[in-house]
Amino acid sequence: MATFPSPNMFSTVPEGPYPPIIKKVKSIDPPPPAYATSRTLHIYSDSSWSSRNVTIADADRSHPLYTLTKNSGGFFSSKPHMTVTSAQTSTVVGAATFHSMSRKVDLDLHGKPVLFEPEGMWTRSYSYASPAFGYDRLKWKCKGWGSDLVLVNSNKEWIAKFDAAVWAMKKVGRLEVGDGGIAGAALDEIVVSGLTMIEIERRRNASASAGGNVATSSC
Repeated sequence: MATFPSPNMFSTVPEGPYPPIIKKVKSIDPPPPAYATSRTLHIYSDSSWSSRNVTIADADRSHPLYTLTKNSGGFFSSKPHMTVTSAQTSTVVGAATFHSMSRKVDLDLHGKPVLFEPEGMWTRSYSYASPAFGYDRLKWKCKGWGSDLVLVNSNKEWIAKFDAAVWAMKKVGRLEVGDGGIAGAALDEIVVSGLTMIEIERRRNASASAGGNVATSSC
């Protein structure tokens, strides 16, 4: 009877030791920073957000910090379309100019031109290089399918949040700044970019309603 060689005779597996097996682990976003204190600003309008004058008040709701003046934003309206002024010094801290043929927005932050642009064709997120935060790439994005918004840095840590006052007549919403110590140009920038993002959302919803559609862009 014919005999066949053992399979082990042809084994080419080298003797140990063997290198450790490295398993790929799905990356997890870092947890948001735990701020010791936060600061809440309240946004009010004359009648609704579409009105020309908007006031941003401090946490006590009685001391105005900023005023927002809006033009119509139409093709023949004067530019910039939104101007934010300090209520204490009456100086302009920022402005926004919209474009009829582009979703990009030109910001003016203390005299510095900044491009506020969408993250993609179908997304509601906007980002910009922040002068007040070392030109880090900050991003405003929506929270779910509603009108609430959040500002995050390049590490995905939240800096500010906007919660819309859905059923209120004159109150637009509240803007919570995570670090209560943020002030000066950094606070100005958060307010200007946040108000710009609120206006972008208003225009998106108005455009969808005019066309008989529901605005369903992703966050």
